[in-house]
Amino acid sequence: MRYPSFIALSGLVLQVPLPGQAQTAPDPAPAPRFFVGLAAYRSYYQPLEGRPPGVTGFPVPLQLTAGYQLRPRLAVQVGLAYSGSSYAYEGSGYFYNLDRPQGTYYRYSGKSNIRTASASVLARYTLTRKPEHRLQFDALGGFTLEYRRGADQGTYIDSVGGTRNESPYNNRGSDNALLLTAGLGTRYRLHPRFDLTLDLLLNRTLTSPIYSSYQEGITGSAALGLRYRLGK
Repeated sequence: MRYPSFIALSGLVLQVPLPGQAQTAPDPAPAPRFFVGLAAYRSYYQPLEGRPPGVTGFPVPLQLTAGYQLRPRLAVQVGLAYSGSSYAYEGSGYFYNLDRPQGTYYRYSGKSNIRTASASVLARYTLTRKPEHRLQFDALGGFTLEYRRGADQGTYIDSVGGTRNESPYNNRGSDNALLLTAGLGTRYRLHPRFDLTLDLLLNRTLTSPIYSSYQEGITGSAALGLRYRLGK
């Protein structure tokens, strides 16, 4: 009988490792956790509008963001948006009173500068459950600090008292406001590392608004741009 030979051959076959069992699958590469972005920005404090002749500065407010992925669906990001404008002005004329019927001459010239910055810290939670989808939706929430600084300097000249009077002026001021921010964002994957992003947010003023004419305390903001994921 050949049973002993058959049993011995079977034992040798069982001891030979199979190709699928001899090697273990390598661990998947970790997903990039850091990301940066650049976007065109618009808000109540930094409007996106055409500039009149003579006004210089950034025509479109820009926002730079940097973030870190805490969990597969949770990230935290900081953002800084900036815009500024400058313009020169001048004028002249006469003002009249009973003491000088012929009028008093005046002339002024100067330059005005306005700088506005918005700094935000936001949590970003992904609502889309399948990360392989190109289109992703996020919920955002956090705080935004608005800062505005202005300067106006020049020279005022008149002929009050029959003599030439020259008065330089230099007026400066700044203000800030803290906002509660929440909204929705969407991301579309253009490339394994590049996303097209759009964030639409609502802001509730927690302190006195920068512009005293604004009383409601609720404003909107939007950012459209690109995001790049860092890392291997």
